[in-house]
Amino acid sequence: MNERRWFPTAVGTAGLVLLVLGLLIGRPDAAHFAWLGHTACPGDPASCENQVPAGFKRLGDFAHGVYRTLDESSPEWGGEDRTEPLRTREGRVIAPVGARFRRQLDVEGNARLRDGRVVNIEGTFGGESRFLVVEHAPFGVGAPGYRLLPYRTVSVDPKRIALGTVLFIPALVGVRFPNGEVHDGFFFAHDTHDGGPDTLGIFAGFDRELDRTVKKLATKQALRVYQADSDASAVLIRRFKDQFEWSG
Repeated sequence: MNERRWFPTAVGTAGLVLLVLGLLIGRPDAAHFAWLGHTACPGDPASCENQVPAGFKRLGDFAHGVYRTLDESSPEWGGEDRTEPLRTREGRVIAPVGARFRRQLDVEGNARLRDGRVVNIEGTFGGESRFLVVEHAPFGVGAPGYRLLPYRTVSVDPKRIALGTVLFIPALVGVRFPNGEVHDGFFFAHDTHDGGPDTLGIFAGFDRELDRTVKKLATKQALRVYQADSDASAVLIRRFKDQFEWSG
């Protein structure tokens, strides 16, 4: 449903891990989680890489970027004449928007309009991006069935990482994101992009300070990414299911 365009930058996210800790108590590698979600990665990055639980599968080092949902009511888009129509697949006009806003929407893929409606890119028809109005998804929709969650959703190449996979990125554990949360390092592969198999994008909600966020949060050009084991994945999916599930 959502054609995510990729743009390289660097990244950011949001956190919670206490339930995972409860699940893992009693396992030999439970101590590896003692610092997650509470403090920044202790010691140097290599030491945190060594604390990844044995059951987590290393997927590789990924180039990373950030993307967002546009907010048409933001001062960023003030003063624009609304001369560009957003159309549905069938050609019905959803709303007129400004030219700059429209160009950026073609890149980002989704937006909240002035009237509060949320639109998602549905595809390209006749050389023009066409859109779908979505409900019950305040930031828009990633892959079909998944709401976008700020600093929790990541976009991936689904040929490289299966949609729905729970991912763990040690380098982002303990990082405080713009929404004030301290991240636990866990993400959901709930969106797609066409940036290549070894890239991922982190969804930043309405964050307009992407460059500043990137410089604060990303200390390396590539992020080492792991697939969480079945136990940790089950806990995280239960915890966030009501937030990310979307049925239209």
